[in-house]
Amino acid sequence: MAVFALLIAFSTALVLTPLARRLAWSIGIVDQPNARKTHQTPTPLLGGVSVAVSIGFTVFAMVTLGMRVDMHPALEVSIVRPILCGAAIVFVVGLWDDVRPLPVWVKLLGQAAAAAVAMGSGIRVGHLSLFGGGGLDLSLWSIPLSFLWILGITNAINLLDGLDGLASGLAIIIAAANAIFFFSLGETQSMLILLVLLGALLGFLPYNFNPATIFLGDAGSLVTGYLLSVTAISGTQNSVTSLAVVMPLLLFGLPIADTLLSMLRRLLGSIKLLKSSRARLKDRLRCARSMFAADRRHIHHRLLALGFSHRHTVLVLYGIALALAALAMLSVLTQYRNAGMILIAVGIAACLGIRRLGYDEIEFFHTGTMLRWYEQTRVNRQLMRILIHAMLIILAYWAAFLLKYDHFGSSALHRWYLQAFSIHLVTQFLFFFTMGLHRGVWRTLGIRDLLCVSGALLQANTLSYTLALLTLPPAGALSFFLIDTLLLGWFILMVRGAYQVLSTLRSHAAASGRETLICDAGPSGQSILRTLQQNPSCGLHPIGFLDDDHSLHGHTVDRLPILGSMQDLRTIVDHRRVACLILPEKMLSEMHLHAITVVCQARNIDIMRGSLQLQSIGLTPYTKAS
Repeated sequence: MAVFALLIAFSTALVLTPLARRLAWSIGIVDQPNARKTHQTPTPLLGGVSVAVSIGFTVFAMVTLGMRVDMHPALEVSIVRPILCGAAIVFVVGLWDDVRPLPVWVKLLGQAAAAAVAMGSGIRVGHLSLFGGGGLDLSLWSIPLSFLWILGITNAINLLDGLDGLASGLAIIIAAANAIFFFSLGETQSMLILLVLLGALLGFLPYNFNPATIFLGDAGSLVTGYLLSVTAISGTQNSVTSLAVVMPLLLFGLPIADTLLSMLRRLLGSIKLLKSSRARLKDRLRCARSMFAADRRHIHHRLLALGFSHRHTVLVLYGIALALAALAMLSVLTQYRNAGMILIAVGIAACLGIRRLGYDEIEFFHTGTMLRWYEQTRVNRQLMRILIHAMLIILAYWAAFLLKYDHFGSSALHRWYLQAFSIHLVTQFLFFFTMGLHRGVWRTLGIRDLLCVSGALLQANTLSYTLALLTLPPAGALSFFLIDTLLLGWFILMVRGAYQVLSTLRSHAAASGRETLICDAGPSGQSILRTLQQNPSCGLHPIGFLDDDHSLHGHTVDRLPILGSMQDLRTIVDHRRVACLILPEKMLSEMHLHAITVVCQARNIDIMRGSLQLQSIGLTPYTKAS
């Protein structure tokens, strides 16, 4: 029955899409190109009609056939009816918008009505958990959360419909992954609906992929988003476990990220305008409406701006969606044991990717901004470090508890660890403060810092465990304190290492000034390099080293290349832009110095000498001049 539903929807959409395209041309429902859109020629907009009709026809055929022939699994009318009624509402609203553009509030009202139909039939998120298993009973919160989920995903798919084949292809990936997931849970009704949607989109995609001859339109994108959002809820309602947040976060990660990013950058752009003292009331109202205005700053638009072709942009986003779907399925297969690490890795990758897209509106989140605030804050810096250490101690303690005990342990176990927590926090904090960890310079991280952190951790946790023995600890307390030690050490090193990385990235990002060659790749030259990197205000930007050791040529020191030897200076400055040359501390022969001077003077290159000098000022007391 499942394969039958997929094939019917696929063949129906494959046949109906050319007919819908011809109908759109004949009645003039065509999307005209403009400055905001990426297509260059007028394109029909009734692709959503072929998709919606294919879905409706397939569901009707399956229900009719199921009544006459005993087939398993079969669609149940009582389950399918409210879902299709809600889909019909958003289809009508979307089709109306394709024919004659509607105000935003009218579209949202129609989507809200469709969401109300689904929730009125009992499709709600009743229980929620982060990684499966026992979860939180949402009670009254299930209504607003379900409402926001349905509206959010419905509009997220609609926002992604900006390139040929993008929305339909991403919906195919999400629908297929969700269908496999529901099959593993035994949820046949949601699986069948998704297979019908999958077949309809597969039949439509050949006409919609670049170069597209027909668009999905709002009628198709809204129906697709609505069905994906509703089935994501209904497919987990009869499951033994609660809805694991990690699944929708990964499967719908790309549309969710694009939607939230669009809202955030528009909000920040609006705030900048509203802060202007000259902003009139009319400007403020226009600014508020701009939160919902379409633009060309979505993720796919930024990829186009970075130089990707239309087709390559779509394929890159397909690849990201497939990777996220694979990670979601991997989490399910491993019973969510690795879900936390997967979410952290995906979050870091998303932050790096968004930064690479170059959104000016979210400059607040760029690398080095928080670091600059930290360095320029008027709050005592030691107090800031003390607070960071306190947060890390708390985080490590409860992370160790979650790693040590499944299902959060028993109530007696909770009580003991709550009692031990205050003792542990005070002990760790006192050792950190006594050993002066808050007084260190985070820009530098050496062996002595590592030894100091390790010593403080071992001593503090040893004392904590000794005190815990006096309170009759539960079994496994020793291993718990060992896990806590490792986690806290890792967290502290991560924070300090991140500070170093951010400092380095900021120095590289802010690197500007005159291009400078350093004539020594040894310790003296490396010291000069670090001085220049940590003091960008000096106006010198190092681009490479010169060194007479030929075995080093072609290698790098701190990511700067060793370009050649002193004898290669003429060739190097002829092929590279060089404004300054820094000579080593060691003395050069008169012949070498003369040759370097001749080359640099002919090309207007400044010569400097980098040296470290210790100069005595004598024992005479300092006397203030009268």
